[in-house]
Amino acid sequence: KFAETVRRRFGFFFGSFFWRSEAELDTMRVFFPLSPYNQQRQYEKPAWVYPAHIAMYATALHQQGHDIQWGGTDDGAYDKVVQDDFVIDIPFEQLPYPDRILTHAKHPRWQSYGNYKLHPATHMMASNLCWYGKCTFCIDTYKLEHGEHRGVRSVNHVMEEIDDLIASGYREVFDDSGTFPVGDWLVEFCQKMQKRKQQITIGCNMKPVTLDYRMMKAAGFRFILVGIESANQETVNRIKKGQRSEDIIPIIKSMADAGLEPHITWMSSYEWETEADEQKSIDLCNYLLKKGYAKTAQASVYSPPRTKPDPLSPGHKRIPLYFNAYKSPEFWWNKLKDIKRWEDITYLLRGGRLICEEHWRKFWKQQRM
Repeated sequence: KFAETVRRRFGFFFGSFFWRSEAELDTMRVFFPLSPYNQQRQYEKPAWVYPAHIAMYATALHQQGHDIQWGGTDDGAYDKVVQDDFVIDIPFEQLPYPDRILTHAKHPRWQSYGNYKLHPATHMMASNLCWYGKCTFCIDTYKLEHGEHRGVRSVNHVMEEIDDLIASGYREVFDDSGTFPVGDWLVEFCQKMQKRKQQITIGCNMKPVTLDYRMMKAAGFRFILVGIESANQETVNRIKKGQRSEDIIPIIKSMADAGLEPHITWMSSYEWETEADEQKSIDLCNYLLKKGYAKTAQASVYSPPRTKPDPLSPGHKRIPLYFNAYKSPEFWWNKLKDIKRWEDITYLLRGGRLICEEHWRKFWKQQRM
C-alpha cells in the first residue's frame, strides 16, 4: 500500500520506475476462499457443491483483467475477498457463464457431489433466485426481501454455456437456480435442448407443481430435486411453501411416469409439530420411495436461513426414520427395475458405500465417547 501511494503521488518525480497506468492501478487481487458451505442455501452439513454464481463472478472479474485466486490460502494482501454471493456487485444477467478451467470445475471436490450420476459433471445457474421466493426458511426469500434483483439469463446464453460444457467433455449439469424457470422460458429451453440431449443430461430444482414433465424428459432432463419439506398442510402454510399436501403423490408420480428421477427433500423438528405430526412426513417419504415414485430422498433439521441446525435437536435422531423404505422388498424391486445402464449400478454402489461410511463414523464416534 505504501508503494502504491508513492506511485500515485510522486510518480512524476521518480519517473517511469514507479509509474503505472490507471488501468494497472485499478487492477485488484481477488481471493475466492472455497468452502463446503459456499453454495448451500441452508447450513445442513458440509457438502462440496460447485458454486456456480460465485464462479460466474470470478470469471467476470478475470475478464476485466483482475488477478483471481480461486481457493488456496489468504496471504492477507488481497484487495477483495469473496466469501459468498452476497458481495457480488454485478447484475446476474450481465455475468458470463463460468470459466471452468479457471475455477477447476473438474476437481474431485466438486465431482464428489452425490447427486451426479454421470461424470464429469458440474453446476450452472439460469437464474440467481427462485421465481416463487416466499418460503420462510430459504435464503432466496431473504435476498429478495433485502433488495436483491432476480435475474434470468436468456435461453440462448444458457445454450452457449451448455455447448461449452459439451465441448469440454461434461456429461451432466445440474442447474442450481432456486427453482428452474418455467412457462415460455422452459418451453423454449426444452425445444433448443433437442439437438443436445444425447450429449449431456440436465438436472434442476423444482417446486412440486404440475408441469409437462414428459417434455422435460424428452429434452434431456434426468434428476429433479423437489422440496416437499412436510406432509402437514399447517406446516406448509406456516413456512409459506405454496403447495397442497394432497397433490404431492400425484405430482411426484407424474415425474416418475415421465421417466425422470425425483429426489425429495424434507425438514425435521419444526418446533410447532408433534412427533405424530412429523410421522406423517416420515410415512409419506417412505411411501414415495417404496413405490419408486421418488428415487432418492434427503432430510435435514429445520433451521432459519444460513444458520446451523441445533446439535441437540431431536431431529437428528428422527432423520434416519425417513429412509426406512429400504426394509421393503417393494423398494428394492423398483430399484432393480430402474437399472437401465451401467451408471445406474455404480450410482447404487456409491450410495451403499456412503451409507457404510456413515455407519462406520457413528460406530467409532460412540467408541470414543
